[in-house]
Amino acid sequence: MLFKEIYTDLKLMISKSDYPPGSSLPTEAELQHRYKVSRTTVRKAVDQLVAENKVIRKKGSGLFVAPVISKQNILEMTGVIKPSYIGSSDMIKFKDSYLRLVGYYYANIFHISSNELLYYISFITVINDQLTWEKLLLPLVLFPGFDPSCLKVMSIIEAVGSGKLRPANLLQELQIIKATDEIAKQLKIKKQGPIFKTTNLFSTKRGKIVAVEYRLQDALTTKYSIDF
Repeated sequence: MLFKEIYTDLKLMISKSDYPPGSSLPTEAELQHRYKVSRTTVRKAVDQLVAENKVIRKKGSGLFVAPVISKQNILEMTGVIKPSYIGSSDMIKFKDSYLRLVGYYYANIFHISSNELLYYISFITVINDQLTWEKLLLPLVLFPGFDPSCLKVMSIIEAVGSGKLRPANLLQELQIIKATDEIAKQLKIKKQGPIFKTTNLFSTKRGKIVAVEYRLQDALTTKYSIDF
């Protein structure tokens, strides 16, 4: 089998969303076994998909389908609180990732039954040596088959945009709170130190909330800018 055939086959599966945006692809070794070809042949096919921005090769993490929308979407929004740095995470470490019942509180936010299921994903990111503790909540009904590993290559806005409903608006709330024992441990700071807590509510044009994000950062080392 020629590398062009492998390239065409993978490209077709990506276009059909057999591998959705942000999802992980089989490793090159697994592809080699699947197509019964040499590692060099697989590498050439993957390299072409990478060159066409259809696949992302993340060192130490593997191969991922490139996001459909760009991080630039969120960066161009006005009235948005953003850190002074913008860039891809140098490292992401998952703390928790599981499905749970929505419960009364989030049922009111998402306007769904409290018996529905909700993805709860907690992870630490590192950008320019700055630690951030992120928590992302996604209703299963809007994100069936969501793959948390996509966050290794996608920003939150890209991940949120991969659901059934596309977010169009972002409501943000910035608070300063004291670091609890758990926050201090995760962010490697002193207990009771000041923390920036940013709550992001992503909604459609009709105002339906599709995702909730909480972001916790050390207030002594994080700088923000606000666009109006």
